[in-house]
Amino acid sequence: MNSHFHRFLAITCLVALGGIGCPLAAQQAPQPAQPASPGITAGLANGQGIRGVIGVPYSADEVIETTQTLADGTKITRKQLGKVYRDSQGRRRIEWFKAGAESVGQRDSPQSVEIVDSVAGAIFSLNPRDRTAQKREMRGPTPSTAHQSAATSGNLTPAPPVAPPPTHEDLGTQVIEGVEARGERITTTIPAGAEDNDQPMQITYESWYSTKVRLMLLIVTNDPRSGETVTRFTNLVLDEPPADLFQVPPDYTVQELQPVAKPESPSD
Repeated sequence: MNSHFHRFLAITCLVALGGIGCPLAAQQAPQPAQPASPGITAGLANGQGIRGVIGVPYSADEVIETTQTLADGTKITRKQLGKVYRDSQGRRRIEWFKAGAESVGQRDSPQSVEIVDSVAGAIFSLNPRDRTAQKREMRGPTPSTAHQSAATSGNLTPAPPVAPPPTHEDLGTQVIEGVEARGERITTTIPAGAEDNDQPMQITYESWYSTKVRLMLLIVTNDPRSGETVTRFTNLVLDEPPADLFQVPPDYTVQELQPVAKPESPSD
């Protein structure tokens, strides 16, 4: 999978786990040049999505499908299937299955599992193949001196083209998986020359958010560099998931890793 799909997959995992709040209030569109590694561990270990949603348990299937159209009309489609859970205490779990699978049954085993235990303040990355888990302590942001060094470094590199502010469009409401969701479309323009592009490029990010479940139920991103990515949640059940889903099985070997804190941006 390409880097843009990896980046979007990471963002979507955070959304699925409840790490992103209401879409119609200060939500940012995807940034053009911020690569990220796949999975949610990197983002959560850097201080994102630490707070859990209390009192709104659910379980659902998640499908992420990206379609890229080449210049000759050839279409490349990638699909990733997952299952997501949240309990009434705000603990979260996401399971990812083999890439390209068309469906997931009760007996199918996930390839990877993430448990975000906001009660214990820890993130667990489980590997079902070898029955191991990595534990990271959850930690908030720390101050960054990156803007200070940039200001005093004497770097004379020309400033990149200034991008116009994103536009926001209210799409109204629709019923998704039996609950009402409100939609918004954010359009971001990458100026000519920002990424060696000879003409401006537009990225659209459409999201449908349920205030009842406090979850993004549908996300559609169109990016000329990577194609269209659709993330949808199906089989939504608003019941308490089994408690053992949010615990590391007793036969797993757990390795504790050092936490990594997210630096604050210069604007913080």
